[in-house]
Amino acid sequence: MEDRRILKENGYEYAKRVRKRMDSVRIRGFVTVWQEDKRGKRIYLVKGAKNHFVDAGLRGLLSALVGNYLFANESAIIRAWSYTPKIYLGKDTGTPTTHGMTSLMDPIGTAPGTPPNSVSGSNITNPETGKWVCSYRAIWNLGVITEQVGEMALYLRPFTDITPNWSYTTSGTYEYSEKMVSRTSVADGDFDAFTPDPSKSLTVQWEVMVTYA
Repeated sequence: MEDRRILKENGYEYAKRVRKRMDSVRIRGFVTVWQEDKRGKRIYLVKGAKNHFVDAGLRGLLSALVGNYLFANESAIIRAWSYTPKIYLGKDTGTPTTHGMTSLMDPIGTAPGTPPNSVSGSNITNPETGKWVCSYRAIWNLGVITEQVGEMALYLRPFTDITPNWSYTTSGTYEYSEKMVSRTSVADGDFDAFTPDPSKSLTVQWEVMVTYA
């Protein structure tokens, strides 16, 4: 009986804390990087580095808020933010993120960067009341990334038109172009530069967390 009373009180206190925070919403991103040994044990290179959102991400959110309706030909398909998400890596260690950035400063490979061999995205979870997490994961096969990494970027397809009415009337498929929505870097103090072991695959997991502030 005592345990139930404590549980009820704790739940009530938690609910009160959530209500107090409902005057604003917080969006944060965290990046984790690892490789695995022969037994499948993770070797972490970066753990929970903060990301920095740039204009394309903000404009995408504003577009979703300001939109009145979406009009399209009945045979059209309009693809959204998380259609073919990408994570790219770069070498720059001296340039902090600014709001107007649109790409990595020094991408590994041809711009926007060497694409991952496999990627999954928009895996959304609701671990607790008032908290949602979208997770994107990219994997490069062994030997693909061999240079030092000093910056990383998440590319999505945000609706960046700040207009009440989104319209697309041509039959077929339409998608917004890939845009960098957030970046994490050595220059921002987010993580220490690292060079992957070329004998192991490389995994980057990018989590975007939405909570009551």
